[in-house]
Amino acid sequence: MSGLLLLLVGVPLAAAAITYYLGARRSSLALRVSILAAVALVVLTMSRAMVDVRLDLLAERGLLLSPVAQLGVQLLALAMLGLVLSLEDEEPELVAGWLPVAWLSVAGLTVALMITSLPLAVIAFFGAAMLWAFGLPDSSRRRSSGPVMRYVALLALAMPLLMIAFLFAEERTTATPQIEWITLALAVPAFGLLLGVIPLHAWTLTLASGTPRAMLFGVIGLVQTAGFALLLRALTTSAYPWLVEPSRGLLIGGGAISMLVGGWLALSARMDDPDDFLVLAFVANTGLLLAGLGAHSAAAGAGVALLLFARVLALVLLAMAPRVAGTRRRIAYAFGILTLAGTPGLAGFPGLWLIVTHLGSGRTSLAQVALLAGSAMLFATAVRRWRADVPGDESHVDTGPGAGRIVLVLAVLLVVLGLAPQIIAPAFTGAMRGMYFVYP
Repeated sequence: MSGLLLLLVGVPLAAAAITYYLGARRSSLALRVSILAAVALVVLTMSRAMVDVRLDLLAERGLLLSPVAQLGVQLLALAMLGLVLSLEDEEPELVAGWLPVAWLSVAGLTVALMITSLPLAVIAFFGAAMLWAFGLPDSSRRRSSGPVMRYVALLALAMPLLMIAFLFAEERTTATPQIEWITLALAVPAFGLLLGVIPLHAWTLTLASGTPRAMLFGVIGLVQTAGFALLLRALTTSAYPWLVEPSRGLLIGGGAISMLVGGWLALSARMDDPDDFLVLAFVANTGLLLAGLGAHSAAAGAGVALLLFARVLALVLLAMAPRVAGTRRRIAYAFGILTLAGTPGLAGFPGLWLIVTHLGSGRTSLAQVALLAGSAMLFATAVRRWRADVPGDESHVDTGPGAGRIVLVLAVLLVVLGLAPQIIAPAFTGAMRGMYFVYP
């Protein structure tokens, strides 16, 4: 069984090699291979028998498919599937450039989630994230150089912060409890940068305005999804249980501010920009997830798992939106944003409800108001965009039935999961068992 863990890394590596070999001349075949590889990853990680299986490697280090790692790899595979579908009608040169990079990134992020050493996990994570800076096609390299350099600078700043934070954490003893505040002072801005929490979200907007859409959705869908899993791992590891309580207020407060301000900025974004309001909607949704982690409730933790799944589905739908026109484009944008908002009747609502109702009382009631206000503003954003119709690049519209059918299927799926979340809840909420949640 432990040998199957190598497949979780081997499948993305094999897909990267095959897609690189196929190149631009056979880009359609490379896309089919990528779809099969993404589905294979989802199937592999669905096996509950693989959870908590360990594969020892060198120097007492190894790979462990913990519940958090299982959730993270499942979501990575789903996000990669959506990215592949969004590339179907792109230029062959762009497809040939992005697919190997994306699969190498998935392999590195998978290692980061499974490797037993947190410092090594940080190195693997940032290495996989930086790969996105080297996949630009020649036609976009000069125009995108500024945003890409800012992205690399962000990673170069966040990596040492996390590394030093974990090194300090390992030195903490009962005689030196003050180290926990130093650890938090380093880890909080690092994770805030990675996840795009307000006011550290500006780099996501520069990616939206200056880089190809494939890079934007790759970073949001793959790197930030793995970032959430890495944060979960840092909070739930048995080595640093003392980090949980001090981080509670920071997570709830920062999450509430990010949800509220992100919702407002998304609502007030320019109508002629097809991407900025999407990025800001994801920023707001990130705040909701962080507040759920700070609730310290098993029910809110289940809400976080459901929201992470709904977030990936919304990302896939939004990535498909430019490939359709008319009403179906409006449906794609509206259902994607409404899912991020946690609108009743869609897949984001069960998670929102579980988080808001389990934040507690007292000062956290202000956070509940902020989360609901941010959700309402995202709802208003979707209504505003529906009435105006979001502009798109008509050269990439798929005139055939394929993309339109995918959009409709995803929209129906979001409705079904919103009305009956118990269909998928056991597969994802299992990742929250045995974690740090101590409140009912």
